Amino acid sequence: MTMRAISQNKSISHLKKGEVATITGYVSNEVPLKVYEMGLLPGVVFTVKQQLPFNGPICIGIEGNPNFVALRKTEADLILIESLS
Repeated sequence: MTMRAISQNKSISHLKKGEVATITGYVSNEVPLKVYEMGLLPGVVFTVKQQLPFNGPICIGIEGNPNFVALRKTEADLILIESLS
């Protein structure tokens, strides 16, 4: 897992509904364990399904998985991505 400066990469919270991206890494090594347990690992491709207003949760769908994952904005800010759409 490579740490990259957030100024060079976007995080999940920068995406809009319908955008597709792949996870490239994390802002720091201090990522909550539940992020790993949810399968949000580098190389995973996902689509933003819903983003609630007022810094509400972000719902994403992981490619190849029929379930959705909801992230707090603070958690989404820790996950760096590369946009595919």
